[in-house]
Amino acid sequence: MQVTKLKIGVVGLGKLGLPLSLVFAKAGFEVCGVDINKQRIKEVRSFFSKCQEPKVTEYLQTYTNFEFSADYQLLCDVPIVNVITQTPSLTSGHFDMMFVHQAVQKIHDLNDDALIIVSSNVNIGTIDILSKVHGRICYNPEFIAQGTIIHDFENPKFVVVGAYEKDDAEQVSEVWRKVHDKPIHIVKPIEAEIIKLSLNFSYSLGITFANMIGELCEKFGVNSCGLLDVIYQDRRNYKAGLGFGGPCFPKDVDCFGAICKDKSIKSGYRFADFLSNLNDYTVDRYVREIKSYNKKRIGVLGVAYKPNVPYIYDSQSIRIIQQLETEDYKIYVYDPLAQEEARSILRNAHYCTSKQECVERAEVVFIGPPTFSNTETSKPIIDPWACERTSTNM
Repeated sequence: MQVTKLKIGVVGLGKLGLPLSLVFAKAGFEVCGVDINKQRIKEVRSFFSKCQEPKVTEYLQTYTNFEFSADYQLLCDVPIVNVITQTPSLTSGHFDMMFVHQAVQKIHDLNDDALIIVSSNVNIGTIDILSKVHGRICYNPEFIAQGTIIHDFENPKFVVVGAYEKDDAEQVSEVWRKVHDKPIHIVKPIEAEIIKLSLNFSYSLGITFANMIGELCEKFGVNSCGLLDVIYQDRRNYKAGLGFGGPCFPKDVDCFGAICKDKSIKSGYRFADFLSNLNDYTVDRYVREIKSYNKKRIGVLGVAYKPNVPYIYDSQSIRIIQQLETEDYKIYVYDPLAQEEARSILRNAHYCTSKQECVERAEVVFIGPPTFSNTETSKPIIDPWACERTSTNM
């Protein structure tokens, strides 16, 4: 008896969609590819002879279990459809979701039981909007680069699946398990959207950093390639929380900026100023959040610049307290290691003998170093280090 191959659809046969279709064909799916641009369908057929993207022509010639069309009717009985249409940038900087929205609507009108997997670049919140058009929808962002697209689809570091329902997430995961054995992270759709956008932002930041160091090295006659290789051996994965403080980082940022200014390295001193300004913004942000509760008695658990030290050099907890003290807030402090040193700076604060005392005397509790993140209270608590933290209404 002949075994029927599982069908999978791909809408958008552009630079990413066509390679994705071929990866699915190699994995054994019966691929139904749709692109409303009839000229693109002709181009795809011409790629049988030559395509500049590696492996595309090879896969077209090797795997024949696909059909390409400009007609959405091809998808009427396809259980899983991947949408990977273009999302050009608007003048505002947001992605234009018109083509993705049109694709989802057309698939829904033809096949309202299908699981739609969006892989296009999207704005944060897009899948929530599209879920009102079609209920069974996931976000499965791609992490690939031009010139290695097929290789990257088949050999990712990981896969991210943003899904509302566990069964839908598992169905998307099963698709990728036919392609590779790499880790699959299942998250909420909005989390997947943030991961995708943030990763590319991080890579852009990395390129900017490398170029800035390259310019600095050039001024001092140093080879930046070997130097960067050493730097990259100590890349630290930080969690969200307070900004940088202590006896090293703030001074080093200032020194880096000063040296770059001496050498007219504009990227360097502008970036250093930018970092310092963002670090100051972190203090202002939490001061505003504390004030938003309209309470005057504030408990601060931890005033050291980092956990498990007695030092308060450039501590953001100290800076937050100093701002609040200028507006007649009553501050209660508990830090068994650092509060003695803090007394010389914070003369108006009330120092507690225990965490419990600090929490009981306060109306709002602020967590300084993450050492105190496990604090439980029914009172409002502001913990910059809490992974489940969400914004307050201010």
